[in-house]
Amino acid sequence: MQPLPAGPGDVLAVWSGANPVDDMIRVDEALMGKPAVANHVVIITHRDIRGRWIGIQGQPGGVGMVDCTPMLADSRTRSNHAQPRDMGAPLGVFLTSSAKSIGIQYDWVGIAEDGLDALHAENLAAEIDHLYQWPSDHNLLPGHVVCSSLAAMLYGLPQVGWAHPDLGAERKCKPADWWDWADRQLWIASRW
Repeated sequence: MQPLPAGPGDVLAVWSGANPVDDMIRVDEALMGKPAVANHVVIITHRDIRGRWIGIQGQPGGVGMVDCTPMLADSRTRSNHAQPRDMGAPLGVFLTSSAKSIGIQYDWVGIAEDGLDALHAENLAAEIDHLYQWPSDHNLLPGHVVCSSLAAMLYGLPQVGWAHPDLGAERKCKPADWWDWADRQLWIASRW
Protein backbone atom coordinates (compact mmCIF):
# COMPACT_ATOMS: atom_id res chain seq x y z
CA MET A 1 0.00 0.00 0.00
CA GLN A 2 1.16 3.52 -0.81
CA PRO A 3 1.54 5.59 2.39
CA LEU A 4 -1.07 8.26 2.99
CA PRO A 5 0.03 11.83 2.24
CA ALA A 6 0.95 13.75 5.37
CA GLY A 7 1.76 17.20 6.62
CA PRO A 8 1.98 19.24 9.82
CA GLY A 9 -1.42 19.63 11.45
CA ASP A 10 -2.88 16.40 10.05
CA VAL A 11 -4.78 14.18 12.46
CA LEU A 12 -4.47 10.40 12.08
CA ALA A 13 -7.12 8.06 13.49
CA VAL A 14 -5.36 4.72 13.87
CA TRP A 15 -5.69 1.10 14.92
CA SER A 16 -2.82 0.80 17.39
CA GLY A 17 -3.19 -2.82 18.43
CA ALA A 18 -5.33 -5.66 19.64
CA ASN A 19 -4.88 -5.82 23.38
CA PRO A 20 -7.48 -5.51 26.18
CA VAL A 21 -7.19 -1.72 26.50
CA ASP A 22 -7.35 -1.04 22.74
CA ASP A 23 -10.22 -3.51 22.38
CA MET A 24 -12.15 -1.82 25.22
CA ILE A 25 -11.88 1.53 23.43
CA ARG A 26 -13.34 -0.03 20.28
CA VAL A 27 -16.09 -1.79 22.30
CA ASP A 28 -16.96 1.57 23.89
CA GLU A 29 -17.20 3.12 20.40
CA ALA A 30 -19.36 0.27 19.11
CA LEU A 31 -21.71 0.53 22.11
CA MET A 32 -22.16 4.22 21.25
CA GLY A 33 -22.97 3.37 17.60
CA LYS A 34 -19.69 4.74 16.25
CA PRO A 35 -17.23 3.07 13.85
CA ALA A 36 -15.11 0.74 15.98
CA VAL A 37 -11.92 0.80 13.91
CA ALA A 38 -9.65 3.44 15.41
CA ASN A 39 -8.66 3.32 19.04
CA HIS A 40 -6.05 6.08 18.96
CA VAL A 41 -5.38 9.52 17.46
CA VAL A 42 -2.02 11.08 16.58
CA ILE A 43 -1.33 14.67 15.49
CA ILE A 44 1.44 15.12 12.92
CA THR A 45 3.77 18.01 13.75
CA HIS A 46 6.92 17.70 11.59
CA ARG A 47 9.46 15.52 9.76
CA ASP A 48 12.64 14.66 11.59
CA ILE A 49 16.13 14.76 10.04
CA ARG A 50 15.71 11.14 8.91
CA GLY A 51 12.52 12.01 6.98
CA ARG A 52 10.11 10.32 9.41
CA TRP A 53 6.78 11.97 10.20
CA ILE A 54 6.72 12.79 13.92
CA GLY A 55 3.67 13.73 15.94
CA ILE A 56 2.24 14.00 19.41
CA GLN A 57 -0.24 11.76 21.16
CA GLY A 58 -2.18 11.71 24.39
CA GLN A 59 -1.20 8.58 26.28
CA PRO A 60 -1.36 7.24 29.85
CA GLY A 61 2.09 8.66 30.68
CA GLY A 62 1.11 12.12 29.41
CA VAL A 63 1.27 13.78 26.01
CA GLY A 64 4.41 12.72 24.18
CA MET A 65 6.03 12.36 20.78
CA VAL A 66 5.67 9.41 18.39
CA ASP A 67 6.91 8.29 14.96
CA CYS A 68 3.82 8.42 12.72
CA THR A 69 5.44 6.97 9.61
CA PRO A 70 4.28 3.34 10.10
CA MET A 71 0.72 4.49 10.75
CA LEU A 72 0.58 6.17 7.33
CA ALA A 73 1.05 2.77 5.64
CA ASP A 74 -1.76 0.99 7.55
CA SER A 75 -4.96 0.59 5.50
CA ARG A 76 -7.07 1.15 8.64
CA THR A 77 -5.62 4.63 9.24
CA ARG A 78 -7.72 7.63 8.28
CA SER A 79 -6.29 11.13 7.85
CA ASN A 80 -7.81 14.56 7.36
CA HIS A 81 -4.89 15.56 5.11
CA ALA A 82 -7.29 16.78 2.37
CA GLN A 83 -9.18 19.04 4.80
CA PRO A 84 -8.65 22.71 3.84
CA ARG A 85 -7.03 24.63 6.71
CA ASP A 86 -5.46 28.07 6.96
CA MET A 87 -1.78 27.14 7.08
CA GLY A 88 -0.53 30.68 7.81
CA ALA A 89 -0.59 32.07 11.35
CA PRO A 90 -3.07 29.42 12.64
CA LEU A 91 -0.59 26.64 11.79
CA GLY A 92 2.09 28.40 13.84
CA VAL A 93 -0.26 28.71 16.82
CA PHE A 94 -1.31 25.07 16.37
CA LEU A 95 2.28 23.77 16.29
CA THR A 96 3.35 25.97 19.23
CA SER A 97 0.35 24.77 21.25
CA SER A 98 1.16 21.17 20.27
CA ALA A 99 4.67 21.59 21.63
CA LYS A 100 3.35 23.20 24.83
CA SER A 101 0.97 20.27 25.33
CA ILE A 102 3.83 17.77 25.78
CA GLY A 103 3.56 16.42 29.30
CA ILE A 104 -0.14 17.19 29.85
CA GLN A 105 -1.51 14.33 31.94
CA TYR A 106 -3.98 11.69 30.79
CA ASP A 107 -7.71 12.24 31.40
CA TRP A 108 -8.55 9.13 33.45
CA VAL A 109 -11.80 10.72 34.70
CA GLY A 110 -12.84 11.33 31.09
CA ILE A 111 -12.09 7.69 30.25
CA ALA A 112 -14.28 6.57 33.16
CA GLU A 113 -17.07 8.91 32.02
CA ASP A 114 -16.87 7.55 28.46
CA GLY A 115 -17.25 4.00 29.77
CA LEU A 116 -20.21 4.93 31.94
CA ASP A 117 -21.84 6.79 29.02
CA ALA A 118 -21.40 3.72 26.79
CA LEU A 119 -23.09 1.61 29.49
CA HIS A 120 -25.91 4.20 29.68
CA ALA A 121 -25.01 5.17 33.24
CA GLU A 122 -25.09 8.88 32.39
CA ASN A 123 -26.13 9.95 35.90
CA LEU A 124 -23.05 8.30 37.40
CA ALA A 125 -20.89 9.80 34.64
CA ALA A 126 -22.19 13.28 35.51
CA GLU A 127 -21.38 12.69 39.18
CA ILE A 128 -17.75 11.79 38.60
CA ASP A 129 -17.33 14.86 36.38
CA HIS A 130 -17.29 16.90 39.61
CA LEU A 131 -13.86 15.37 40.22
CA TYR A 132 -12.62 17.19 37.18
CA GLN A 133 -13.85 20.19 35.20
CA TRP A 134 -12.74 20.77 31.58
CA PRO A 135 -11.65 23.07 30.02
CA SER A 136 -9.51 24.79 32.56
CA ASP A 137 -10.01 28.40 33.64
CA HIS A 138 -8.30 31.39 32.05
CA ASN A 139 -8.32 30.00 28.47
CA LEU A 140 -5.31 27.78 29.21
CA LEU A 141 -4.63 24.33 27.83
CA PRO A 142 -6.56 21.72 29.84
CA GLY A 143 -4.85 19.87 32.65
CA HIS A 144 -5.80 16.42 31.33
CA VAL A 145 -6.49 15.02 27.84
CA VAL A 146 -6.85 11.81 25.88
CA CYS A 147 -5.48 11.49 22.34
CA SER A 148 -8.67 12.46 20.49
CA SER A 149 -9.69 15.29 22.84
CA LEU A 150 -6.18 16.77 22.52
CA ALA A 151 -6.56 16.98 18.73
CA ALA A 152 -10.06 18.47 18.99
CA MET A 153 -8.91 20.99 21.61
CA LEU A 154 -5.95 22.12 19.48
CA TYR A 155 -8.14 22.43 16.36
CA GLY A 156 -10.70 24.41 18.36
CA LEU A 157 -8.30 26.98 19.82
CA PRO A 158 -9.69 30.47 19.05
CA GLN A 159 -6.51 31.44 17.18
CA VAL A 160 -6.68 28.24 15.07
CA GLY A 161 -10.41 27.63 14.55
CA TRP A 162 -10.17 24.63 12.21
CA ALA A 163 -13.29 22.50 11.75
CA HIS A 164 -13.17 19.27 13.75
CA PRO A 165 -15.52 16.58 15.10
CA ASP A 166 -17.74 17.37 18.07
CA LEU A 167 -17.29 21.10 17.69
CA GLY A 168 -17.97 22.62 21.11
CA ALA A 169 -17.59 19.31 22.98
CA GLU A 170 -13.87 18.67 22.54
CA ARG A 171 -13.49 16.62 25.73
CA LYS A 172 -16.03 14.06 24.44
CA CYS A 173 -14.27 13.58 21.08
CA LYS A 174 -13.27 9.95 20.50
CA PRO A 175 -10.93 8.22 18.02
CA ALA A 176 -14.04 6.99 16.19
CA ASP A 177 -15.14 10.60 15.69
CA TRP A 178 -11.84 11.49 13.99
CA TRP A 179 -11.91 8.24 11.98
CA ASP A 180 -15.45 8.94 10.75
CA TRP A 181 -14.58 12.62 10.14
CA ALA A 182 -11.73 11.63 7.82
CA ASP A 183 -13.34 8.55 6.27
CA ARG A 184 -16.46 10.44 5.20
CA GLN A 185 -14.69 13.82 4.77
CA LEU A 186 -17.20 15.40 7.14
CA TRP A 187 -15.28 18.67 7.13
CA ILE A 188 -16.93 19.47 3.77
CA ALA A 189 -20.24 20.21 5.51
CA SER A 190 -18.68 21.92 8.54
CA ARG A 191 -18.43 25.60 9.25
CA TRP A 192 -15.01 27.18 8.83
